[in-house]
Amino acid sequence: MGTSTSNRGQSGKTPLVPSWLETDDGKQQPNQPQPTQLQPEQPQLVDPKRFSIPRSNFTRYINSDGSRGRNLHRATSYYVRHSLGGSQNAVTRLGSARKSTARLVSLFSSFVNHGVAETSKVYKLGDIIGKSASDVLLRIIDFVCPDGGNTDEGIARTAYIEALSTMPDWENKTIESLSPTEFLAFIEIYMTNVIEERLVNDIGNKLFSLPKSVSQVENIQGQIKDYIKGAVSDSISKLNIDICFIEASQTKSIVDSVYHTAYDILSELEE
Repeated sequence: MGTSTSNRGQSGKTPLVPSWLETDDGKQQPNQPQPTQLQPEQPQLVDPKRFSIPRSNFTRYINSDGSRGRNLHRATSYYVRHSLGGSQNAVTRLGSARKSTARLVSLFSSFVNHGVAETSKVYKLGDIIGKSASDVLLRIIDFVCPDGGNTDEGIARTAYIEALSTMPDWENKTIESLSPTEFLAFIEIYMTNVIEERLVNDIGNKLFSLPKSVSQVENIQGQIKDYIKGAVSDSISKLNIDICFIEASQTKSIVDSVYHTAYDILSELEE
C-alpha cells in the first residue's frame, strides 16, 4: 500500500462526493468511451460523524495487530453501507480514479485486440516496440493518471505505481509479449489498490501510527490488500470480464460495474 496519499483522515463534514470530483473532463481520448453517469444516492445533509464507527472498528483491527479480521470486515461494511450511503456513492467518490481505470482498460484492450504497434500510433505513445513492459507503463503514467493535485488523482497515481512495483518480471518482458491474462491481472491489482487507498484515506488514519513496527504495518497492509483483492477478483469473475472482448464504447460502464460489484461484496462481508 502506498503512503503518499495517506493523511489524518477525511473530516465528517467533507461531502461524500466533493465538488471538485469531475464526472467527465470533456476530453475524449482515442478509443475512449464516453463515461456513464452514476447518480449519487447520498442525502442532502451529511452526518459529520459518519466515519466514526468504521474508524473505531478499523482502529480495533489495527490494535489487534491484524488478528481481529472481523473488525476489518465490520469497518469496511459499515463504511460502504452507511458512511458512503451504498456502493453507488462509493464508486462515484473514486472520482478521477474511475477515469484512470477506464483509460488503462481501454489501452490494454487495444494492445490485446489491435496490437502494440497500431495502439501506439492511435494513442501517440511513441516507439514502444521491443521496450520492456515496465518502461512502457512508466512512460504512459501521465496518460493513464494525469497529475492534477486532487486526492483522488493522487490515489490513482499511487495505485498505478504500486501495481507496477508488484510486476518486477515485467522489466524483462516486452510490452508486446504480455498475454491478455497478464494485462487483466495488472488491472485487477490496480483496481484493488484504488479501493484500498480510498478506504485508508477515509477511515485508516491510525494505520501508520499505531502498530509498533514496520513488519506489523506490512502484515496489516497485506491482509487489507488480500481482503479487497478477493472482492475485486470475485467481481471480475462474477461479471465474466474478458479483456479480449471489451469494446471501446463499453469500457467506462464495465469499469464502473466492477467497482460497484466489488463494493457490494465488501459491504456484505460483515461478520
